[in-house]
Amino acid sequence: MQLSINYSVGRRGLNADEDVKLIQVLLNCYRSKFSPLACLAEDGKCGRKTVAAIDFFQRNDVKMKKVDGRVDPNGTTFSRLTRYFKPKQQADIAKYQNGKLTWERLLPGLSPSIKPADNSNLDSLTDYLVTYKSDIAESARIVSEYSKKVIKLALKEAGMKHAVITSTLRTPAQQAAIMYRNAKANLQKQYRLYGSVGDRVLDVYAENSSKGKSEVIKLMEEKILAELASGNRTSKHCVSISDYKNLNIIDIGVNSTRAASLDSFNKVKFTNALKALKTEGYISGFIDETSKSNQCWHIEIKPNVKTIQ
Repeated sequence: MQLSINYSVGRRGLNADEDVKLIQVLLNCYRSKFSPLACLAEDGKCGRKTVAAIDFFQRNDVKMKKVDGRVDPNGTTFSRLTRYFKPKQQADIAKYQNGKLTWERLLPGLSPSIKPADNSNLDSLTDYLVTYKSDIAESARIVSEYSKKVIKLALKEAGMKHAVITSTLRTPAQQAAIMYRNAKANLQKQYRLYGSVGDRVLDVYAENSSKGKSEVIKLMEEKILAELASGNRTSKHCVSISDYKNLNIIDIGVNSTRAASLDSFNKVKFTNALKALKTEGYISGFIDETSKSNQCWHIEIKPNVKTIQ
């Protein structure tokens, strides 16, 4: 089960009763961090104490420089309130909210997750998988463990189980082969996908398409290398291993992830989760290419740039 709210809760929020009650329940799960604030009444009414608790949580856990006292659906504060709870724990919270489970029975199962300030407590991410597509070479399977954990945070927020990495590091030869294959299928789509440097490589294909495959790929590779020598990258994936270790460039395939996640797949929620992680500073770059020909989420992550709590 994935907990969610329909409308904003808190200062200047819409404050629907059920949404407010869930936020009150979640805040109470963290109440050991709120001393000297009292436990909130879970009455679905957003009063001064509830807003104060949201402010406190944003200031002390989310580390917001300017708190707003509001929890938005799919927003950073809601993400942090739910992030440390496993699916079963979220289901138990919902049962408690609906009067089907007592607080005394709920609390023991939540104890390991009520201490999000403990940075070593990453157990809540072990239920989520990040794997490579089978055709990625072993030498290119060098995405850092930190980057995988960031992707798992997005999976958890989206309520999905599995993400599949479809592209990482590429050599100039691999980049040329990929561009040849895709240009042969639809050249105009590729022109729309790449920037000016990629367009110049595609021009090599267009000018030599009547030649043999191996010869054309070699010519394209030579153009990619010439561009690199001039300081121009055809693709962000086409970098040295040392550069890649400083900035992980990752494509997560839509179709591969859909097949791996089965019923838990939700493209919109996963996209929103990645956007939120970029806003929070865990992801350095994000491009939504799910509607383009390569159908992927393109993300760039600097390993260990920010502590995963």
